[in-house]
Amino acid sequence: MSFTINTLVSVKENNKFKVSSYEAPTLGEYDILIKIKACGVCATDMAYHRKLPENIVLGHEPVGIVEQLGSEVTKFQKGELAGFAFLKKSCLDCSQCNSGNDFVCPKRVKYPEGNNNGFADAAVVDSRFAYKIPKGLSAKDAAPLMCAGVTVFSSLVQSGVTPIGRVAIVGIGGLGHLALQFARAWGCHVTAISTSPDKKDEALSFGAHEYISSRDFGDFGTREEDKFDVIFNTVSAVLDWDKYLGFLKPNGKFMLIGVPDAAVEIKHTLRVIFEQLAFVGTFQAGRLLTQQMLEFAARHNIKPMIEEFPFTAEGAEAAFGRIESNKIRYRGVLIKDD
Repeated sequence: MSFTINTLVSVKENNKFKVSSYEAPTLGEYDILIKIKACGVCATDMAYHRKLPENIVLGHEPVGIVEQLGSEVTKFQKGELAGFAFLKKSCLDCSQCNSGNDFVCPKRVKYPEGNNNGFADAAVVDSRFAYKIPKGLSAKDAAPLMCAGVTVFSSLVQSGVTPIGRVAIVGIGGLGHLALQFARAWGCHVTAISTSPDKKDEALSFGAHEYISSRDFGDFGTREEDKFDVIFNTVSAVLDWDKYLGFLKPNGKFMLIGVPDAAVEIKHTLRVIFEQLAFVGTFQAGRLLTQQMLEFAARHNIKPMIEEFPFTAEGAEAAFGRIESNKIRYRGVLIKDD
């Protein structure tokens, strides 16, 4: 049975949208139809809006109700809350897929390919790449976790830090405020580093044990007890990379989550070698870790701080404007009226 899916699509003008629609594909045997209730708005959506031609359906943090099931779907039941994310498909049979690293499968299909994305009233998706939303998480709270949440959780897992580790979170924004919560729940001693003194109280409320202003480190880092096992960088600003690497313990790791807007230059390479430091890029996660992130978040009551916008062209434009002006606290979410 064919039906129409209403969408918000990009137009040539930056940060602008219009209403459109398309005929939904027939459900395959593993597909589900999700009626979308909420979709997070991410800076990545803004980047694709500017990079790609118009008439693109954006949004990669959607959560909604399962309404239809393909013939081979066993993972979901009608009426359950489900979400999907950046990874849409993989081959399911290469060494990466078989080792749980399906996100880097060479044949992966990822957002925004296919135009079957989150700024819409529904989507037909492969159930094997959709995720059950645990009890305790609403659609609007789960939506930002589908990208921002799994991005920082994946980095935390990849870093190998233990519950007795000392970690720093650089940046208290859309990624950083979630990283603080995940790291605190992980058991770590957590330090928030930010240029914004007005965010100190929020950082502490999100789980930081202490706050440091990066505008004036003073003599921080000169004492052995100051140093970190892992630093998670969530900002896109160009940092004094050597200074931050100097804050690491021997065998420490600097996890690069935010995308720098200029080249990374490390001058003191002998320190990196002699102290066996690691500078690691990290981005998103595969299916197993995404589901585990949702379960961990529900177990520890980890939720994003969100600003709500109507699920309209005007709402999407307003959310983009808040993100572009760096005023969003801390994730924007488009929400459908019930």
